[in-house]
Amino acid sequence: MDIHQIRKLQIGSVTLPNNLILGPMAGVTDLPFRLLCKEMGCNMLYTEMVSAKAILYKNKNTNILLNIDKAEHPIAVQLFGSDPDIMAEIGAKVAEGPCDFIDINMGCPVPKVVNGGAGSALLRDPRKAAEIVKAVAAASNVPVTVKIRKGWDDKSVNAVEFAKRMED
Repeated sequence: MDIHQIRKLQIGSVTLPNNLILGPMAGVTDLPFRLLCKEMGCNMLYTEMVSAKAILYKNKNTNILLNIDKAEHPIAVQLFGSDPDIMAEIGAKVAEGPCDFIDINMGCPVPKVVNGGAGSALLRDPRKAAEIVKAVAAASNVPVTVKIRKGWDDKSVNAVEFAKRMED
């Protein structure tokens, strides 16, 4: 299929000429990989998932995850965290940089993330998840998107209701 025949996609004020999007993948979507994907026709890129607390506390290993090349646009920084205030503060800071979007990770099932109340743990607390999205959206000047799973587990599938709440 010719990538120029694929439908356009609108996210906030940014129009993507096609819907070929590289998903965020921890340990994979580093700067060199993203640049290769961009060369191959990928239209929107994501950084690896970054902890808002790690940025707040100036973790030395986090800066490399936030490196963005001018050729990567449009690109989103994917943040994860469980504290609405910290997420808003870091969302505002990240939005000042070279990213075009902020994506909030509410889908990661890794125990280290979930045990901190972030990632897919937020699927069990839609009220808190909505607070985080509202806080980040209010604090930043770029569009905010949310990555989710179909639910916390097979017994609690709530993706449609959850997504509607995040949209609100």
